[in-house]
Amino acid sequence: MKEEYIEDLISIVKEDTNPALGCTEPVAVAFTASTLRNYSKGELKELKIEVCNNIFKNGKSVMIPKTGKSGLDLAGILGFLGGNSEKGYMTLEDVKNSDIEKALIYIENNKVKLSHIDTDEDVFVRVSAFADNEAVATTISSHIGLKTIYVDGDLVYESKGKDHKKVDRSFLKELSFKEIKDLADTISLDRIMFIEDGIKMNEYASEEGLKSKDGLSIGKTLKNLMEEGSLKMDSSSKARLLTAAAADMRMGGGTCPIMTSGGSGNQGLGVIIPIKVVYDTENLEREKLIRSVFFAHLINVYVKAYSGKLSGMCGCAIGAGIGSSAGITYMLGGNLEEIEGSASNMFANLAGMLCDGAKDTCSLKLSTSAGEAVISSYLALEGVIVKPNVGIIGDSIEKTIQNIGDLSKKAFKGVDSFMLEIIDK
Repeated sequence: MKEEYIEDLISIVKEDTNPALGCTEPVAVAFTASTLRNYSKGELKELKIEVCNNIFKNGKSVMIPKTGKSGLDLAGILGFLGGNSEKGYMTLEDVKNSDIEKALIYIENNKVKLSHIDTDEDVFVRVSAFADNEAVATTISSHIGLKTIYVDGDLVYESKGKDHKKVDRSFLKELSFKEIKDLADTISLDRIMFIEDGIKMNEYASEEGLKSKDGLSIGKTLKNLMEEGSLKMDSSSKARLLTAAAADMRMGGGTCPIMTSGGSGNQGLGVIIPIKVVYDTENLEREKLIRSVFFAHLINVYVKAYSGKLSGMCGCAIGAGIGSSAGITYMLGGNLEEIEGSASNMFANLAGMLCDGAKDTCSLKLSTSAGEAVISSYLALEGVIVKPNVGIIGDSIEKTIQNIGDLSKKAFKGVDSFMLEIIDK
């Protein structure tokens, strides 16, 4: 692989793995609104929030940290009043109770307007603050990818590629699973030691999720059922319960930060936790864990190059779950055929899982993806791999991912629009 590609891949993983507080769709709105505070003069009269359909779908019902309430309108006004956009995905970390109280008054007085619009962008947020002047900020492509700020119609900020420190990802589609695996095999360990932070962070989130009462308590309940013998505790079921516990906490508005993957917090949980569970069970060397999680992050990014950051299919199933299963197989010494086979097993099983927005039931989908990632890996290692050219499965793993991308962007675009009609009632 070209050295420039290696540097870009490391940069992409670093861009897409960040500590995040709360669901990243409301965070995108809070982040965008927060950038306006220093440009808005006088008392805020109205905040107008416009988002793409996917942001609206994914942010409508998920709980906002510290509030016990949901709503992109709440995320936006909180970001404007007390957020800190310099903290990126942690924009809402410093929000105070007084900010929450004031934000709820704005909403009660109908001074926060929320709407969703059609756009080709996977991520699009535009926030307009009306005070003594009019300030408008737009975020696109990335949840914290601020693009422009206008004040009274004048452009006062526009991100450039270099200012933004964003890598051009067009080359990703030129890569193969083999090239990505070769990189994970050969890269100097010290260049990817940052992966360790995410492993520790998401493991801690699982522990906190088992203690808290946030969300649906799926993880905690699964653990109780296993301890009393109603369900069996094995690697797959443990991956299910720990991933669900972390998602319960996060989707329920908990205040424990997690490490993202592909710019998604839930996908960060889905990539890392199942690999860590198998690592603990098999008692492997730490280096294998770090390389495997790095590999899994790359596979998640690779899939998203085709499917997009947000779509009508559950990203935890078609992205994070694929990365995790491939990472487990890689960690357990699987060859290229087995690694690709574990990913194909996952696609054959979970492709088509609907995304009906971020909310507490994401714990169910995440737990399913996590458990199946483990099973798909062990099946592939035993030689059980789905046949090529059957259904969604192509004649190579790269072709399968292209098929998933086409399905996501074409067929599921209509499904996504209809899903909005359902959840917007």
